[in-house]
Amino acid sequence: MPSAPERPPEEWKSAGEPMTDSQASFLKRLSADAGVEFDQGLSKAAASRRIDELLNRGKGASTRSAAPARRTRKAPASRPAKATAEGGMSEAQSAYLQELAEEEGGDFDPDLTKEEGARRIGELLIKQMARRSPTEPPF
Repeated sequence: MPSAPERPPEEWKSAGEPMTDSQASFLKRLSADAGVEFDQGLSKAAASRRIDELLNRGKGASTRSAAPARRTRKAPASRPAKATAEGGMSEAQSAYLQELAEEEGGDFDPDLTKEEGARRIGELLIKQMARRSPTEPPF
């Protein structure tokens, strides 16, 4: 099933907002693994680009690439109106949680609130990191 084309982070409505706690946590880990300084003042869009850059660096991509390859994300699952009306997860959060749940064999609940979704994403990222050997490269 083809998915909708992904918009660049700079076109997100929240692009200029400070990065999320999940982005900061993931970016700290990637920065430490790559031996580069972590910049906590990044916006959501800049953090997304930096994450892509560090992930691609781990796959042998050039760090001077003008346009880093984007992570592929699946289209978000449909959510009942109740979840959206009561502060449900954003489409991006829902899509990322669904992707992590599929990778880690966890459950995906589209009816979580933003806070519950962020907590579940953190749990799955910790589970993902724990699976890796401390001596193997991160990506």
